[in-house]
Amino acid sequence: MVSDSVVALVLNASRELPKVVVESEHEPTDEEETKKADKIMHALLVSLFGDVKYEEEGKLLINVDGIVAHLDKQSGEVESENEGLKERVKTAFRRIRSAVKPIPLEGSC
Repeated sequence: MVSDSVVALVLNASRELPKVVVESEHEPTDEEETKKADKIMHALLVSLFGDVKYEEEGKLLINVDGIVAHLDKQSGEVESENEGLKERVKTAFRRIRSAVKPIPLEGSC
C-alpha cells in the first residue's frame, strides 16, 4: 500500500517537472575578461595589503603602514625602498597572476 503511493508519487512528479531550456551564454570578449581579471587581482591585493590605488600607465600604488611600493601590472616589476615589502608584493602578484590568468590550454595543442 505504501509502495503503491510512492510509485504513484514518483510517476506524477516526473510528469510535472518543469522543462529546462538551456540558453546560449554569450562568450565574454578579451576586453571583458581582462577587466574581470584586473578587478580580481586588485581585490586580492587589497585583501593582502590594504591600501591599493591605481596610478597612471597601469601601475598600482601599494601603501602598507606608510611604506610605499609601486607595482607595474604589465611587467610585474615592483619599486620600493623597503626590500621586504618589495619581495612580498612581487611574490603575491606573481601568485595572483598565475591563479587568475593561468596558461591557456588552447595554445598548447
